Amino acid sequence: MNLVFFRWLRQRFDLSHDMAEPADIVAAVKEGMSFKGTNLWVLIFAILVASVGLNVNSTAVIIGAMLISPLMGPIVGIGFGAATVELELIERGIKNLLIAAGISLLVSALYFWLTPLTDAGSELLGRTQPTTWDVLIALFGGAAGAVGLTRRARGNTVPGVAIATALMPPLCTAGYGLATAHWSYMLGALYLFFINCVFISLATFLVSRILPLPRHTFASRRRAQRVQLSIWAVALLTGVPSVYLAARIVQRTVFAHNAQRFVDEQLNLPGSYVVTRRIEVDTRSINVLLAGQRLSRAQLRVARGALPRYRLPEARLTVRQGLAQLDSADAQTMRNSLLEDIRSRNEQTLAGYDARLAQLQQVLTQSDNPALTGLPAAPVLLREVQAEHPAVRQLGLSRLVRPAADSLRADTTVVVAMRTAGPLPAAEQQRLRQWLQVRAGNRAVQLLVEATSEK
Repeated sequence: MNLVFFRWLRQRFDLSHDMAEPADIVAAVKEGMSFKGTNLWVLIFAILVASVGLNVNSTAVIIGAMLISPLMGPIVGIGFGAATVELELIERGIKNLLIAAGISLLVSALYFWLTPLTDAGSELLGRTQPTTWDVLIALFGGAAGAVGLTRRARGNTVPGVAIATALMPPLCTAGYGLATAHWSYMLGALYLFFINCVFISLATFLVSRILPLPRHTFASRRRAQRVQLSIWAVALLTGVPSVYLAARIVQRTVFAHNAQRFVDEQLNLPGSYVVTRRIEVDTRSINVLLAGQRLSRAQLRVARGALPRYRLPEARLTVRQGLAQLDSADAQTMRNSLLEDIRSRNEQTLAGYDARLAQLQQVLTQSDNPALTGLPAAPVLLREVQAEHPAVRQLGLSRLVRPAADSLRADTTVVVAMRTAGPLPAAEQQRLRQWLQVRAGNRAVQLLVEATSEK
């Protein structure tokens, strides 16, 4: 029974049945690694698109730039070359990755140096502080990309990985930091880019090692052993820092989360409120500015005594009370918070507009529905009207929904707009309105008549 189950599992998770030919895989890897001609121009245009998206804080534009970005090629090539013992692929991958990263940095820096919009939006700020999730996304995304690259039918896996792992925005953010002398932004963005590159390459190496791909062979056994040891040494040198970086990021994320919870529960007391909070993970410090009712020394002692309960035993707490203690760092924090609030409100507003637009479009598509208006479609109704009123030339139908108010229930008015050749007498308009009301099943009908002079 166990053998049958494991055989079933192996068949389900087998990656070799739809794997492309090794020669085709190598050709696809080499094609994606090249940065000259088309790929180079596509890279430059993708950098500019991503820079504009970060500059105007547009998520859709940034996603478009990530879709057309060719940066995944050299990173995948490094991992694939290490797995198949192809030194030439590793060297080309490292060389082309450095070239692509350098071009991206220079072009984005030039754009941000020339643009009149110099404020850092939430999309740009979000690429300056790597989190645990960035490590996991790069690792799982790189594995998915490696599996997709080795299939006969690649589908949309590689573009999806390019969007998920977000290689282009960190480089453009680093260019912004270089152009505006925000060195912390530049270093943080380059750190995120380095994390993505390392974990994507590592995931590609691991996936390629378990696939039945041919390894490069050497005439000399001693040389083969030396090359194998060199590649494993490089893999370990890449993997060990990756694990260290992942552990550090997890620690930073946990510290930041615990500190946020501590401030919300221990310092946000009735009568006082938190104006700004600066949580420095590297120095393990929590700096809070309070306004409103001042906390007593006894309350501050109680708050400090609660730090171990939040797994913050070594944290250094600084509480400043009163807006007179506001400094430039607080101003920057408040500015970033306002930008995030504005972005969130804009997204909610746009979502509301989209929902309202969808409702209006639905109403427009249903305007000619006889079940809703009680009248036939506009072309049919026009012929019926013209039989008694030949001066009518054009006719349109719509519905006006009147919402419920006070004791009045919701109702719908059918609006009939007509264009006539010459003025239509008032008596004739009255007869036409009454006929339309009867024709609509005694629904409320509003008749709009526009007279035009015929030539």
